[in-house]
Amino acid sequence: MLSALRKISETSKSPRRAVSVSNEPVEGNDLFEALVCEFHWTALQIGAITCCMNASLASGRTWMLRSCINLVPVESVVVKQALRSWQDLELPRELAAAIGRIYFDLSDAKRLALPLIDSAGVFVGPQIPLAKLEQITAVWRKLAEDCNGAVQDLEPETRWRLSGLYTSNALALGKFMKEAMTGKRSCVNQFGEVSLPVLPQRRRTRRFTFLQPCKVTFQGSTSIASAREISKNGIGLNCERGFKLRDPLLLELRSGRQMKGIVVWCKAGKVGVQFDSPLADHDPLIST
Repeated sequence: MLSALRKISETSKSPRRAVSVSNEPVEGNDLFEALVCEFHWTALQIGAITCCMNASLASGRTWMLRSCINLVPVESVVVKQALRSWQDLELPRELAAAIGRIYFDLSDAKRLALPLIDSAGVFVGPQIPLAKLEQITAVWRKLAEDCNGAVQDLEPETRWRLSGLYTSNALALGKFMKEAMTGKRSCVNQFGEVSLPVLPQRRRTRRFTFLQPCKVTFQGSTSIASAREISKNGIGLNCERGFKLRDPLLLELRSGRQMKGIVVWCKAGKVGVQFDSPLADHDPLIST
């Protein structure tokens, strides 16, 4: 009898699920978030270089450009992948084209600026003509202006797809880029040192493997789905039922726990759902 009671007691306990980081391919809303992170960081770098050029031009001290050496944006594989998949991500065509043009123009701007930046980093070297610096600074100011426009155009898409997680970034970048494109240089001190503004959200949301069946209810009709992964802000499902962007869903996990969200991505039986209310950091579904 005692052994039987012990067996019942042990089986009634629900062991804590082992939480592991997801190794699913970056696609859908995860790819969109990666694009936002990369593009915001690129915008910050463009603004910083433009401010350095503003400071160098205003002071006549071309050596101040050496602070740009570690600020030059590098080519982003994630951005390329996201822009190739703009239709799958259902990005507005004009927005995808604008971001693509910025990276194209950035390549030209870097080609013009890198020789000056490299020369400024040499203590004994040729003096950079101010007329040439003025021309190149104008190129970077225009790039900063275009970049600011794209950041602000991206923000409404980011707001509904990622629950406003990156809205504060867009506000901070908007203020910074306006300073840069109008010739201001408040982030550069007299020694040419750059103090970058802090972006409140810099890191992509961590995704965790989450393999279990669940129920999905839309407009009173319930379907069976299979969860693939989960994050603080949403969940990835496999579901044969067709959905559209912004469809409101009610999810019910195997435990009976219910969560509300909206569809932010769907393709070939895969569905990305953004929670109406993000999970708490200590939620057992995502806490390690």
